[in-house]
Amino acid sequence: MSVTIHTSLGDVKFEIFCDTAPKTSFNFLALCASNYYDNSIFHRNMKGFMIQGGGIGSSGKGGESIWGGSFEDEFHQDNIHDKRGMLSMANKGPNTNASQFFITYASQPHLNNVYTVFGKMLEGWEVLDKMEKLPVIGGTKKSEAYKPVDPPVIYKITIHANPLADEGIVYPDKDG
Repeated sequence: MSVTIHTSLGDVKFEIFCDTAPKTSFNFLALCASNYYDNSIFHRNMKGFMIQGGGIGSSGKGGESIWGGSFEDEFHQDNIHDKRGMLSMANKGPNTNASQFFITYASQPHLNNVYTVFGKMLEGWEVLDKMEKLPVIGGTKKSEAYKPVDPPVIYKITIHANPLADEGIVYPDKDG
């Protein structure tokens, strides 16, 4: 299972962990299939740490899961922040996953069992390099400190295969 995120800086391709993070994968893939992420931005960029996107509007903040609101974390021993290019859900605390996600720039072991890892990068490393080098607005205002001066745009996301849909797996609500 893989997806390609088509951005204003180029394409990045990810394997999605449908087997070890099924609800998170289902949510992400359903949002992708509904064009939820189309023309959204990466609103937070922290060199050496991560880039975050998946929110709504020009701020890139907020967002909901496909069930409305948020859903619980999914941790698996094989899904860890052990390298550059790991794809994880952003949250505001335990069990508050919605639509926002981030891509790591390096190993971040302190994030394990705090943020759900649901994919890893396969292609587009030069694009991730460009993202990491983007200048940010900076300053003391939290909303602008790490906001890119020219935020990368997610034009669309292509789903290459969706085994959850192919197998008829549906999560009608966040509790399954």
